[in-house]
Amino acid sequence: MYKRTLLQDLAINSHLRIQIPVLISLLSPFFGLNFVVGFIFCLRFIAVMIKRRNLLQWLGLSPFFWPLPLSAAENYRLSETFSPGNRFKIQTATELSGSMLFTPPNQPSKQIQIKGKSQIDFDETILTLDSSLKVNKSLREYRKVELSRTLDGQNQETILRPQVRTMVLLRNGSKKIPFSLEAPLTWNELDLIRTEVFPCALAGLFPLRSVALNESWNAGLESVQELTDLEVLESSQVVCKLDSVNLVNNRKTARISFLGKASGINEDGPNQQILDGYIFFDCETRHLSFLYLKGTSILKNKEGKDVGRIEGRYTISREMLPAVQLDTKSIYEPDANNTRLLFESRETSFSFHYPRNWRVTSQSDSQATLDQSKEAGLLITKEKPSRYLSSAMYRDEALAFVQKQQIRIENQSAIEPVNGTPGLEFFSWDVQIEGRRMHLLYFVYRTGQNMFTLASRCSQESKLNLRSDIMMIANSIKPTEKSS
Repeated sequence: MYKRTLLQDLAINSHLRIQIPVLISLLSPFFGLNFVVGFIFCLRFIAVMIKRRNLLQWLGLSPFFWPLPLSAAENYRLSETFSPGNRFKIQTATELSGSMLFTPPNQPSKQIQIKGKSQIDFDETILTLDSSLKVNKSLREYRKVELSRTLDGQNQETILRPQVRTMVLLRNGSKKIPFSLEAPLTWNELDLIRTEVFPCALAGLFPLRSVALNESWNAGLESVQELTDLEVLESSQVVCKLDSVNLVNNRKTARISFLGKASGINEDGPNQQILDGYIFFDCETRHLSFLYLKGTSILKNKEGKDVGRIEGRYTISREMLPAVQLDTKSIYEPDANNTRLLFESRETSFSFHYPRNWRVTSQSDSQATLDQSKEAGLLITKEKPSRYLSSAMYRDEALAFVQKQQIRIENQSAIEPVNGTPGLEFFSWDVQIEGRRMHLLYFVYRTGQNMFTLASRCSQESKLNLRSDIMMIANSIKPTEKSS
């Protein structure tokens, strides 16, 4: 942006601004002034009004003394860039309500009501950028996380435990991968952060070129996908427009509205979303300072018919903080330990850690099952200590089951202790199941007054990698208060 001269300002809407001094000049003889003096006096008056325009706006008098904005023909460059060490204070709030069609297993479909709200407050520090200068890693320090929802009359709450409130967020395309520097995340904590809007990905709401007031442009697809949380964005007709540039809290701020529809697929299936909102862009610090979104999500079935409708409001308040000098980046890198997940449930009497490429598929008071692929699975069972007086008893029972299934055993290992974990022993077999060479791995774990058994299977080709995964899971099992 630039500061215009008086002549440039007079050139804007000159048919009005020149006619005014001419009219006053014609009337000047009635005030004891000649035509030329009146004309010059009026020009000087206009020049003073240009310099005093901000004061008139503050007094609320500009509609009376200056009805035409100075910025009418000015172009604005609105864009946000990032550097490692940039910091922001961010607050988000969500409210939603609606209904969707739900089909329980072996039961008729029914319409269920959904209602929810959330408040999240955190500081975010930019750590690294990718080759296109987009943020691909940031550090978040959460102060407040409150999320509650009612699903078919049942209340659900998600919290962020104190020990995981400092975490790193990786971004790869539209995917967000959080991990904590202090402790493993639970699946609910992972899902909470994964589905939260990433403010740095909203830069696509800004134009790629300089724009004038009331000029429009298409919203970037990446930003639309971020706002809608669509896993696959199939179409977007979201249009942005520069509405105004005014003083907001004594800061020059641009208001950009956006409106339109987007279609695609999310975790609930085919989906169409209607977006209606606006953002504030701080022209001094050059960052998105506020976002308001009123959204409608229309759920569809495979035939394209509407099966649900959810409406909500979402806001982001974003304040730029003083930048920081970053320490070594090595502590912010993901590895097998800090990306583990924690399984902990009120329904189950034990907890354990597991890799993210595994999935907990069922749980009960004394059992949990996990799958890694169609050919890899694990069953964890809390046993009565008196059931197996030795690991050999468990091995003999497992052997009898395998032989009953007419599974051919090619190789057997002896029962061995796991180094570094007292009470944990294992044995394994290489077998053939329906022509497939498989690896069966078993554990017996005695800790205090509790006893656990683990039975797992995987293909021979993947046994080296999956064996270390299962060994880690077995090492991490701990009885909970429910078990005692």
